[in-house]
Amino acid sequence: GVDMSPSRSILLVGEGNFSFSASVTQLNSETETSITATCLQRQEEALRHEGAASNIQIIKESGGVVLFEVDCRKLGECASLRGRVFDRVVFNFPHCGRKSGVKKNRELLKNFFLSCVQVLAEDGEVHVSLCNGQGGTPADHPKREWHNSWQVTAMAAEAHLILTDVHPFESEKYQSYKCTGYRSQDKGFHVEKALLHVFTRSLPYTSAEILKVEETVKGEKVQYYIPAELSDYMFR
Repeated sequence: GVDMSPSRSILLVGEGNFSFSASVTQLNSETETSITATCLQRQEEALRHEGAASNIQIIKESGGVVLFEVDCRKLGECASLRGRVFDRVVFNFPHCGRKSGVKKNRELLKNFFLSCVQVLAEDGEVHVSLCNGQGGTPADHPKREWHNSWQVTAMAAEAHLILTDVHPFESEKYQSYKCTGYRSQDKGFHVEKALLHVFTRSLPYTSAEILKVEETVKGEKVQYYIPAELSDYMFR
């Protein structure tokens, strides 16, 4: 869940009315968690969303930061983030818009993943909530055909991120969360059966330890090499 170990930092991107960030703020009010909530829109556009002003106030009063005009596809270039790194980057229900097809949404995910690793701590997590069926993982019920899905794992792999966990999006945890539809026509969408996908950096490949083995076969010394982890099996 969102329960954090002490003094963690969370970056939330692509917010609409900031209700999700406000909920995360309230969930973490007893912890040393610093929250930075961002949206793509300019401040005056963002404030047109129902509830945005009071949600922003909740975040700021808890010591959080609210930033406008932050493009989640260009986080590394974002001056207002001033080169910070975060323990967790959260993109809650990404979508390009009403009529955009799967290709556009895949592109959005891919560009987000490529950009978020520039502001992600080495052992940080990326959390992406998607409606049931969008991600294209076996956790979707019913599972969508891969070519009709947003292929979230493949998009994350472009940024060397691997899926380490999937669990139901616990909407009941986020008391004040109201999802806004695209461009916030304040039409929500279905969060029942939605899934939270957790990604981490894939560890760099380290070559196995190699052992040199010497044996005498028919009076002749033979040398060969085996991976150390196989030695248990060979020399019982």
